[in-house]
Amino acid sequence: MTIRDLDEAIDLVGRVYCPHRIEPSAPDRRINTVFCVAGATEQAVVHLRYSAPVVVNAGRFPNLLLLMSASSGAARAEQNGNSISWRAGQTVPLSPGRETIFRFDHAFAQNSLRVNVEQLERTCASLLGYPLEKPIAFELCPLPKAFEAVWQDALRVLCTITSSGIALTPTAAESLDNFLLSTILHGHRHNFSEQLERPVPAATPRVVASAKQLFSERAESGTTVAAVARELGVSIRTLQNGFQKVDQTTPSAFLRRSRLDAAHRILTSATDDTSVTDVALRLGFAHVGRFSADYRLAFGEPPAATLRRYRPR
Repeated sequence: MTIRDLDEAIDLVGRVYCPHRIEPSAPDRRINTVFCVAGATEQAVVHLRYSAPVVVNAGRFPNLLLLMSASSGAARAEQNGNSISWRAGQTVPLSPGRETIFRFDHAFAQNSLRVNVEQLERTCASLLGYPLEKPIAFELCPLPKAFEAVWQDALRVLCTITSSGIALTPTAAESLDNFLLSTILHGHRHNFSEQLERPVPAATPRVVASAKQLFSERAESGTTVAAVARELGVSIRTLQNGFQKVDQTTPSAFLRRSRLDAAHRILTSATDDTSVTDVALRLGFAHVGRFSADYRLAFGEPPAATLRRYRPR
């Protein structure tokens, strides 16, 4: 949407981000704001652009973590006395609890991910296997170039899902959130990066076997690697190391294969109402095209072919 009243724009943007003040860099306050929020999960994608250069005082940035990608123009941010500049094609993580001031030039447009901080910290704690002793804080610098490309692909997937209008099942939404949050935690330096890089013991074969059983039993009803690790009393990384040691695979790969097997069972007992999209989303596959490619690799034919063969005539 385009908002022609600056005070109205400040109010709407403040509801999504945080209360803030905006000062135009030029005397004229007649600024148009292009603003759009979309979210298929707890993490919201925000598109924002002002028609003139502005200075934004966001205060203490309460409980707000942004990965702010510049799709055009250039920006500068100051947090607790540190500053960073970035331009089109770059993304900067902005951590919560810091005095924050932005300076956007006239061409700056952002596609930002508004991260659920509590969920991110729970994910980090699950990876570590113990609670965080302090809030998470990321280095104030652009994402590494290699990770930037990965991050833009992840954002495109999220935007595609949102624009499709298809409501994700809770399992699919949780799986997508886990992917996004884990990607953030491993892709950019923060105050727990060193702890995440420390070696951890591998889960025992018995724990790995229990995890496999839970993944297989719950492939259709819905579960995640984090949930199973929590239930078995180990960290995600300990479970990952156990799967690697026992089977040279990962818990995520095993769970994905279990979901593909469940999809095959559903499609081979199809009813008139069965559809490939419904099956994919029901089983936690957020990207239907990718599900179809994985299914074909596993069973030698696309899921639509299986459905055609077994659907009642």
